[in-house]
Amino acid sequence: MPVKLTRNAIAAINGGDINSKPLVQVLDIKLIRGTQERYLLLLSDSESTQQAMLATQLNYRVRTGQVKKESIVQLIDYIYST
Repeated sequence: MPVKLTRNAIAAINGGDINSKPLVQVLDIKLIRGTQERYLLLLSDSESTQQAMLATQLNYRVRTGQVKKESIVQLIDYIYST
C-alpha cells in the first residue's frame, strides 16, 4: 500500500514549523562514532532532502532494523537548528 509522504515538510521545518508531524522517508543512514554512537539520517519528503541526527535514545531502532534505508517514519518530536 503506497504511503503519501508529507510534501514540503522539510521546507516547512526549515522555516520554523515545529508543530507538524510529517511522514518522511529515510534515504540513507550513517553511523558516526565518537564519544557516543550517533546516526546521521538522510530524510526526504519527496520534494527535498535534509540530514538529521537521530536522538541517541532511539539508536536501538536502527540497530534492531526498525528504522532502515527506505523506511517511512513520522517525525513527532524534533528540533530544528541552523
